[in-house]
Amino acid sequence: MKRYISMFILIVVCFLLQTTLFQSLQIANVIPNLLLVLVAASGFMYGRMMGMCSGILCGLLMDCLYSNVIGLGILMFVIIGYINGMANKLYFKDDMSIPLSAIVISDFIYGIMYYMFNFMLRGRLDFVSYFKGVILPEAVYTVIVGVLLYKFLHWLEDKMYPPVEIPLEITGVSTEEE
Repeated sequence: MKRYISMFILIVVCFLLQTTLFQSLQIANVIPNLLLVLVAASGFMYGRMMGMCSGILCGLLMDCLYSNVIGLGILMFVIIGYINGMANKLYFKDDMSIPLSAIVISDFIYGIMYYMFNFMLRGRLDFVSYFKGVILPEAVYTVIVGVLLYKFLHWLEDKMYPPVEIPLEITGVSTEEE
């Protein structure tokens, strides 16, 4: 339960940062998608259920602020959380390459789904221009900021849930020479 409460607080803080501070820190007219990093990281670190729960909340917040329709953002974020949750078995604390690859792939998936739902269905079919102008710069910016956010999530995980050492007597390993 403590993990869900901390993730809720992180989602609210990142949502506020994304909609206020990072609006003024635009590079090439794109901002990093902090909520996408949180959904991908929570799915990757904690599994499918946590990824989908964080996806529902992030999608709901984004739909309430930016969308005319409630549900498309939720759908996109839940799919990303579920996909990253399936890769939970590949999670290692010390390896940063797989989570960052997951964030990049998640950002591309999000960008493509966003294009399909908001542009392609309305007859705007210039995908190459959208890819070069929005999806690619946003993915690069999101990964750069995602490294810092991912390291913060690891630090927070270590502080909230420190590793517990199991005494050798409990594990059945003998410390005496026979």
